Amino acid sequence: MRIATLQLAPKLGRVEENIARADFLLSSSSASLDSLDLLVLPELAFTGYNFPSLHSITPYLEPTAAGPSTQWAIRTARRLRCLVSVGYPELCSSTPPSPQALKPTMIELGPERESYYTLTAYNSTVTVNPKGNVVAHYRKTHLYYTDEVWAQESPEGFATTDLDFPVRTPESISTTTQYLATPMTDSGTKANEPDARSAKSSAFQTSHRTTFAICMDLNPYQFLPSPNTHPLSMHVLGSSTSLLVLSTAWITSLPSSLLDSQPTIPDSDTLSFWVERLSPLIQHREKEFICVFANRCGEEAGKMHPNEVGNGPGVRYAGSSWVGKVGREKVILGGVLGRAEEGILVVDTEELEERGWRNSFMEDE
Repeated sequence: MRIATLQLAPKLGRVEENIARADFLLSSSSASLDSLDLLVLPELAFTGYNFPSLHSITPYLEPTAAGPSTQWAIRTARRLRCLVSVGYPELCSSTPPSPQALKPTMIELGPERESYYTLTAYNSTVTVNPKGNVVAHYRKTHLYYTDEVWAQESPEGFATTDLDFPVRTPESISTTTQYLATPMTDSGTKANEPDARSAKSSAFQTSHRTTFAICMDLNPYQFLPSPNTHPLSMHVLGSSTSLLVLSTAWITSLPSSLLDSQPTIPDSDTLSFWVERLSPLIQHREKEFICVFANRCGEEAGKMHPNEVGNGPGVRYAGSSWVGKVGREKVILGGVLGRAEEGILVVDTEELEERGWRNSFMEDE
């Protein structure tokens, strides 16, 4: 499989600007985007992450699989002829739920304080295929401090689905290459863009049992003591998953000065923590698991968490997105981005070299 992650530093609440930035990073990437199978973006990729309240994020909530993030995913999936997964803040309901449903969050809207609405919101990811059809939708199960002020926990818990990936033919690769080489017009669209609805479709053949997850899902519920210290990894093992896709807005305690001075070096502490969270998969002696960790980078105003730990004010993100395989007592990284580096990482999981992850990608800080 050829898998790409798009690591960017979205600005809080500047959706159109962030979408334009993602388009620019794709169009200017030095990595070949020919015959991609999957493109993964971070958690809340276009809205930003660190909203202090439900009131502050409400203007940016998107209807289920129907808002700006999903529309971007559909356009991009059709153009690149691959699956695209993106994180977004989901508005699930604006009406009172049944007594059996989750208790919604009540918020007050409008300066006159007369109109009250009941909103049920989730921190979600949506995945679409090259035809523009939604093939997977996941809601975050383990919420972080920042999510808890506006989002509900997924009522379904961790979810796994079978994803089909297209078999690449010379015709499909040629069409994608022609599109990528076509200049952008002033309106931001491609001149002579191929019509995906009339284009000859690739046959679907390869299937991967896929678990989607979001950030805090990697940890025990609310960091509480539990006999199951690696809940997501154990779900992967129990669900016969072969592909784990994690979209995240993972923070770092590194100071801004270090992020700015060494943006292309990965955050070794974050990578080490992620690898430890995957230890049940790594220790599996008979199977390998493809892993995609799509993180964001950059900084946002506010607190890292209620206890405000770290070096200096504001929230700083760890970047360090990676794609690789784990299992059979090995970790094989196909590539990793820097901790403050915007860009595209493309990895062919069939061409991974067996090498130690830390020695291959870490540098002395």
